[in-house]
Amino acid sequence: MGMPQVIVVGAGIAGLSAAKTLSKAGVAVKVLEASGRVGGRMRTDVINGFVVDRGAQFLSSRYELLLSMIREMGFESAIRRTSPWSAIVRDGKGCRFRGDNPIDALASGLLSLPEWLKLGWRTWQMRKPLTSLPLNDYSQWASFDTETAAAWTNRVVAPSVTEYVTEPMLQGFYFQDPEDTSLALSLILSAFGFRRSRTLTIEGGIGRLPAMLASRLDVTLNLPVTSLQTEKDSVVVVTDISHLKADHVVLAIPATEARRIYVDADELERRLMATHYSANISIAIVTDGHFQLPAELSTVYGLLIPRRERACIAAIGIESNKSRDRSPGGQLLNVMLCGKSSEAMLSLPDNEVLKAAIPEAENYLPELSEHIVSTAICRWPQAEPFSRLGRASDLRRYRDPSRHSRARVLLAGDYMNTPYTEGAAESGRWAAHQIMSRCV
Repeated sequence: MGMPQVIVVGAGIAGLSAAKTLSKAGVAVKVLEASGRVGGRMRTDVINGFVVDRGAQFLSSRYELLLSMIREMGFESAIRRTSPWSAIVRDGKGCRFRGDNPIDALASGLLSLPEWLKLGWRTWQMRKPLTSLPLNDYSQWASFDTETAAAWTNRVVAPSVTEYVTEPMLQGFYFQDPEDTSLALSLILSAFGFRRSRTLTIEGGIGRLPAMLASRLDVTLNLPVTSLQTEKDSVVVVTDISHLKADHVVLAIPATEARRIYVDADELERRLMATHYSANISIAIVTDGHFQLPAELSTVYGLLIPRRERACIAAIGIESNKSRDRSPGGQLLNVMLCGKSSEAMLSLPDNEVLKAAIPEAENYLPELSEHIVSTAICRWPQAEPFSRLGRASDLRRYRDPSRHSRARVLLAGDYMNTPYTEGAAESGRWAAHQIMSRCV
């Protein structure tokens, strides 16, 4: 058939992964990005010389696709391990644990002995999928897309485990409640721990990865796509200044934007593009060199605060324990509000957001307000796609090979897979492979 011309809409990690895969195979591919930068929600800022990641906060040693990209581009030496310690608050105390050492949840007081034993037993019963199913293909977890995370944990373990394990992790990572989240996603989080994954970062910030990918591709910035016009043998990509014809399009933008421009979608595509997102507000706080972390948090990278303990803060990232290059003097803290508080405060001025968050942060970081040098607030109206019941099952239907023998538009992005960077990247690679399979 010969190699097609492909246009990728969106220069986030999904679009860049699709473009990289296609380009490596010799396919002519152009990436169009509406904003003035690449990376989407995989972005790094510098504040007073402090490096802070916005959106995506870390990588994992189990992110096989992203790590292979980093190795292929030759900057594996920039990968850094974060501190292995996290903490979840219970009864006002930060209970430290390591994700690869299940005994810590008991030893720290996070779980009682009966809670710990029952959770351990139920996890062990699920060991086959937890060790074998892919962590970057949500469609393969569809058999668990039958009840919510809260319903399952309440039923087979204990409501207290929902409140002090499941809920703070889902809020701290995805800003959503276990009552709104499929068991499929909750089990994937458990699988990372079961496989003893380690959290990683990149020296200089996670935003380096999409920037490096884009530097090797044909990317046009500041060119929003207004519509797609599907024809029998092509797709016309319409912008304010041009009509571009392509054999195929990879639509790698958030669901809300995708459904606005892709009006010829079928019923299943429309259902997937109807995916809603949780909101997030994150506050970067730079302190002076006199501020000291409390001893119990001196090695902790991420502190998670359950809803029973919080007013508005879901998580606090201690960036000096993420990577030493993040804090050249003083501390850099990344305070993330829960989904509901973020949504309520999105339109508030910065001083009102700080007024709500700083006093609560001082419950865990005493005297913080006396040492603040600067703050920077980042608002994400569309932070993470909800993984409500049915999405994994819809993705399994979408990935049925028979659907794509003639499809000209392929969807990609975090709503088309697991809601983290590895899943988004894999969705782009998958879309590229569907296109390439027709060129054989």
